[in-house]
Amino acid sequence: MTRRAVPGALAGRDVGFVCGLTWLSPDVVDALLDTADSVPPAEALASVAVAADVDFVFVPAGAAWAADAVAILAAADIASIWSVTGVFGRVALSLGWVDALRMTAAEPGALAGALAEALHDALVETRAGIAAGVEAVLVADDLAGANGPLVAPDYSLDALVPCYRSIANAARAVGVPAVFHSDGDVRLLMPSLSRAGFSAIHLAGIAKNAWGACYTAAHSEGLAVLGGLEAMSVAHAVRRAGERVGRIALADGLLVCDDGGITTAEEVVALTAAIDIAREVFAAGTTR
Repeated sequence: MTRRAVPGALAGRDVGFVCGLTWLSPDVVDALLDTADSVPPAEALASVAVAADVDFVFVPAGAAWAADAVAILAAADIASIWSVTGVFGRVALSLGWVDALRMTAAEPGALAGALAEALHDALVETRAGIAAGVEAVLVADDLAGANGPLVAPDYSLDALVPCYRSIANAARAVGVPAVFHSDGDVRLLMPSLSRAGFSAIHLAGIAKNAWGACYTAAHSEGLAVLGGLEAMSVAHAVRRAGERVGRIALADGLLVCDDGGITTAEEVVALTAAIDIAREVFAAGTTR
């Protein structure tokens, strides 16, 4: 697998087994390197990705070293998925989550100006990633949680999806696929996200009994799916988790990665072990 194959996988094409890691904090990366020497963040992230033998890694667009990471990862033949904070997340960070969520219900029109500013900033970051040579752009906006929606679906459809469409169009205009991330069950938004130009979705923070339904719904809307491995729980059942996602990847083309919940180096070790098992399951299935 080369990084050039990752956009094809995100578009739903059969390119073989594809795997990656999502957001890795600097503390986790440093712990994985286990060295007393100071390593620049971009080099450190690339070193961890190479050691994990993954095809892609999420690169946070807001990091000062993000463009350097894209170049170093490309030299290692690893795809960069450029993670851009979504418009609602930006507004919520500015106003406070409680106030922002309240306003979506009580006075939704009052957020229009703030959303426009947030969209401008998100587009600037998107274009910076494209200029750096990323293989995909991911819009990360947490609109739901494990217990249900945080933002009312009607508000998301009316006010937020048009902003997401602008970001997806900026990427697609130069042939870069767009991916969407939200925690929680966002099945109600999937048809609109597909029409807005997203080719894939990263599923995370979903109750175990709902993950399969979300996966099926995404595929029915033509969205490729990233995910399958819960960072916090894989360590307790590495083989079972790896075999499960390996079978899904073999059957339906899942891009295997974590759910975005990595908090420790030990979780990365368990995840990469599960990915190795998934790769073996996939390989065994394709040689039968």
